Parts: sequence; structure tokens; C-alpha cells
Amino acid sequence: MSTTGPPRPSLWRPSLFALIWQAATWIGWAIVVLSVMRLSPADLRAMGAPMLMILAVVVLSELRPIVMTRLVGNPVSISLAFVFAAMYLWGLYPAVLVCAGSVLLSENMQRKPVWKWLFNVGQYTCSITASWLVLVVAGIAPTPTSPHTDISVTDIWWIIASWIVYHLVNLALVAGLADEHTGWWEDFSDEFWFYTVSTLAVLALSPLIAIVAIAYPQSWTLLPLLLLPLLAVQKAAEMSRQQEHRALHDPLTGLPNRLLLTDRIEQALARSERSGGEVMVMFLDLDLFKVVNDSLGHHAGDDLLMDVSQRLLGAIRSGDTLARFGGDEFVIVCEAMAPPEMTALSQRIAEALRNPFTSQHRQVTVSASVGVAVAGDDSDAQTLLRDADIAMYRAKEAGRNQVVIFDEVMHREADVRLQDSLGLRRALAGEEFTVAYQPILELSSGRTVGLEALIRWNDPDRGLLYPDAFLPAAEETGLASAIGQWVLETALTDLAKWRAAEAVAADLWVAVNFSPRQLPDLVEQVTQSLAVSGVPAKAVHLEITESAVMNDLEPVLTSLESLRAAGVALAVDDFGTGYSSLSYLKRLPVTSVKIDRSFVRGLGGADDPFDRPIVDAIIRMAQSLHLEVIAEGVENAEQLSALRALGAQYAQGFLWAPALPADEIPAWLAK
Repeated sequence: MSTTGPPRPSLWRPSLFALIWQAATWIGWAIVVLSVMRLSPADLRAMGAPMLMILAVVVLSELRPIVMTRLVGNPVSISLAFVFAAMYLWGLYPAVLVCAGSVLLSENMQRKPVWKWLFNVGQYTCSITASWLVLVVAGIAPTPTSPHTDISVTDIWWIIASWIVYHLVNLALVAGLADEHTGWWEDFSDEFWFYTVSTLAVLALSPLIAIVAIAYPQSWTLLPLLLLPLLAVQKAAEMSRQQEHRALHDPLTGLPNRLLLTDRIEQALARSERSGGEVMVMFLDLDLFKVVNDSLGHHAGDDLLMDVSQRLLGAIRSGDTLARFGGDEFVIVCEAMAPPEMTALSQRIAEALRNPFTSQHRQVTVSASVGVAVAGDDSDAQTLLRDADIAMYRAKEAGRNQVVIFDEVMHREADVRLQDSLGLRRALAGEEFTVAYQPILELSSGRTVGLEALIRWNDPDRGLLYPDAFLPAAEETGLASAIGQWVLETALTDLAKWRAAEAVAADLWVAVNFSPRQLPDLVEQVTQSLAVSGVPAKAVHLEITESAVMNDLEPVLTSLESLRAAGVALAVDDFGTGYSSLSYLKRLPVTSVKIDRSFVRGLGGADDPFDRPIVDAIIRMAQSLHLEVIAEGVENAEQLSALRALGAQYAQGFLWAPALPADEIPAWLAK
């Protein structure tokens, strides 16, 4: 077991820590001083060469302590076996001095603070003294001048008893310096089985060491050979620990991975249940990390992740856990953190990432979207990670570089999305989708020139659902492409039927929205649908939103140019709502723009004095670029009159008709 800092008072247990530290340190050092005073030169001569060999082996063993495999914990020293051998042979005082010397050597090598090595010498000395009392009870009182040389099978009981007493006292003392968030019994019981096994593995050789030391003349020279089995245990333990470390840590950053993260969260929750402190999990996702990977390569991305991990380690508190969850996702686990501290931590994280990173002689700037979840009464590691992940996605949806705290509303919405993802697969297979068509009219003649195809979902449980209610779930589950292809095929099949049956529909065209998920296969999907339906390419208008092309324009351009070359018309939907409309309009091979309903709403009234100038500017710009203009969301005569006055060519909206079922379109066209 280990302590992580100097003695400090606990808010709820100030006396136990101080009492155990003071008692163990003062009593232990008093016994050390007594041992020095009681050992005479004659005693040293009597122990002679065997003791010198034991001392030499102890020094060598402390240079290479056994480190047993464990998530946390101090090493178990090989020298413990030689300390007990000295006690079995020559009594308490030589054993105490050998033990104190080995501890001082070990603490100096590990550069531990003074308070720590003072306590460790004291507590090990107290533990050795307690085990020596077993010998006293058994009637065995060896001294340097009168050693106990006849160790036999009958001694097994008091030898084992001495191990048990030493082990229990040692654990009890160190548990008194447990983490301030845990109790004495919890720390004692948590460490018991691991240290029982590892300590017994070392102590089991102590009787053999004692026998070899003085059983036969010059047999003490064989003592180093007893290091071989201990070194074998050490090597096996090191290999096991290395394997455990690889299994529990991320190979790139060295941070805890998901497995160790889950264990840390569960431990934190167990401590919070006992002490009443809160556990908080922060889920971080680097914004636009894919851009770095794609532009500079995966090696640069790996370098960035390592730099980010080091900066985050510098931002968190001592005792907090930072883990790499996967990809560009990190998780921070905090205990006993008040809301002001959480705000301060969020600020430190933002500040740590604010300065540019240097990769391949280029500077890269990243930010993080952060989701926060605070443990409740029924929380476990998986629910905390799930909730923090949901909050993180909300932070991304809010514009990235945000911190969002989870609440139950998010969980309910996430549950709805899960149900949507399951229902969407059923809907595709069970013909629950339908397509409605909203007429698009030519303003100069009032003639219907086109129809916009709009998907609807007849959910058996919730009734008729509009696209905004389920398309986000379709994007997340990867079904958007399949759904978009179904809409395209259905719309072209319906259009072919109307064009063949209705004379007024001979030049009718249909507008279909498509998802960015369709882009890799869009040309093939459109070509195949045109071939099956027999509809000419010019009768298809594909509508694309700026958000669909904002992150990666080049692949979009390749697909759209191929479609445009085949004769398919292209429209920019919701024009004017993106922050870079003009730059994309300049590069995209589009044939028309659709003015968003948010601008049309204020025309012909006093709702917004800026809408008319914006619509006027869009129309004038489109005309100068020889692009057609379609106004969406026309609901009243005032808006229609304003659009005609401004020179708009086409419009759609409730003023004429909502989106109509397919079987009502022939009657609409005839009317």
C-alpha cells in the first residue's frame, strides 16, 4: 500500500492519521535505537560471516526489489526473507537493524520525503517486533551469542504465526495512512489478499535462509544461491506487470485505457459512497482532429495526441485520472470537485489547448468539446461514461469548443434517437416511409413546373413524422444513404408515371434532397434510378445544403460536376443561412438557389426590415450569375407580391399547397 503525500489532517478523520503516524514512528525508532545499544562487539563477532553475507545480499536485493503485478501498490522487497532469517537465528535486535538498513536504502533510492521514510522505518520495525513476540510466546529466545540453530519441522507453526502477525500489523499500520477519501477498514481489506500472497511468497524462503546460514561450516557462502528463486519470482512478476501495463494503458500516450478507466471510476464511486463526495466524469473530444490527420498525415495526428495528453495532464488536479478513451477522445475522472473547481478545470483545459501545437514545422490549433456527467445514487462507470458522451455530442452540436453538463432531458432524447435508429431499419424493410410532394410554381404564369419530394414516416407508435424528427438519427446510424436512395427511386418512379399520364406534366421536374452520406455513391445512384425510371436527367433537381459540403468540398465537387455533365440540375437549398454562402456558390456547379423561408417570412410586412434587402440582394446576385431563384415558405399574398416585385421566378409554400400525397398530385396538376 502507499500514501501519496505528506501527513495532512483529514476533514473527517484528523486523529487516526496523526495517531498512527506518531505512534509507529516514535515506537519503531525507539526500538531501532535500543537495538543499536544492545548489540555489543561480541554479538557482532558471534554472528560473523553469515551476517555479513546476509547484509550483502540485502543490499543487492534492495537494488532490484520485486514488483508484484497490481494496479497500484508498493514493491515487496526480497530482503524481507533475510530479515526474518536473521530474527529466527539471532533474535530481534539484529533483525531490526537489518530491516532498518534495507528500508533506508530503499527509501533513499526512491527519493521519498523525510516524513515517509521516518514512518516506514518505524512501521516495519513495529511489525518485526510484533512477529518476534510470537517467538517469545513459543519459548524461543535466540541471541547473537546463542543462536537458534535447530530449526525443524516442529517449528512450522510458530514460523507461520510470526508471518501472520507481521503481515497483519504491517497492513494495519499502513492502512492508517490511507487516502483521505477512504476509511481504515476499507483500505485494509482492499489491500489484504494481494499483499498476503506477495508477502508469503517472499517469507516462505526465510527458514531455508536461516538453515543455510549456519547449518554447516562455510555453508553461509551458499546464501547468494537463495537469491535465484527470488530473482525468478522477480522476473516473472516484472513480465506480468509489463503485460498488465500494456493491457491497461494506451500504447501511444501511456494514459490509462478504457479497462483501467472503468476500474478507476468504480473505485471512485465506492469511495464516494463511503465518504459522501461527488464523482465527476468529463468526456473530451478534439474538434476537427480529422482535418489534421487528413492534411498532415496520421503520424502528425499521433504527435498531436501525445502533446495534447501532456497538456491535459498538466491541467488536471493531483489525484484525478486522465485516460485516452479512443481516437481523439479523452476522459477525466475527478472526485470531491465543487462547481467552482469544475469551472476552473474547464478553463485550464481550454487554456492548455489554446496555444498552437507544432507538427512537421507547421502550427496546428485545436479545441475540445467537453461533456460533463456527475454521479447520482444509481450511477456506475458505464452510465457515467454514457452520460458524459451524450453531453459531449451536445457540445459539438452547440458549435464545438463548448462545455455541456448532462441532464436527464438529454438521456430521454438519446433514448428517442435509439428507438428511431431501430425503427428506421424496420421502416425501410416494412414500407413505413412515404413521399409527399410540394408544388413549385412559376410566378409569372402560376403554372406548376416542379415538385419537391419530401419524405414522411408513418411510425406505428407515433403516427406521421416529418424529416426533422428522424433524419438526424438516420445520419448517426448510417441509414441516411439508404433512405435517400429510396426517396430518389420513389420520386423518379412517380414522376415517370405522371409525365406519361398527364399532358400538363410533360415538362414536370422533381427536386430531391440528398444527404452527405450519399456522396460516395450519388452518381451511381442517380444514374441507375434514371435508367430504371426512364426519366430524362434534366427532370431531376438535386438539392444540397451548405452544411453538406462545408467540411470537405473537393469530393463533393467531383460528384456534382459529373452529375451536372449528365444533365442533372443542382440547387443550393436554404441559401443565405450558411456563413460562407458566396464562396461555395462560386465553386459549386449549381443551376439555382432556394431562398430560405426565414427571409421570405418578413416580406410584405413589418416583421423584419432587413429581410427585403437580403432577398433583393440574393435575387440580383443570382440573376447576374444566370441562376434561377426559388423562394421557399410563401404563405400569404403580401409575400407573393413582394417576390414578384423583386423579380423572383419560382416559389413554393402553403399559399398554394402543403406537401401532398402522391395520389393527390394528378388532381392538383389537372386543376
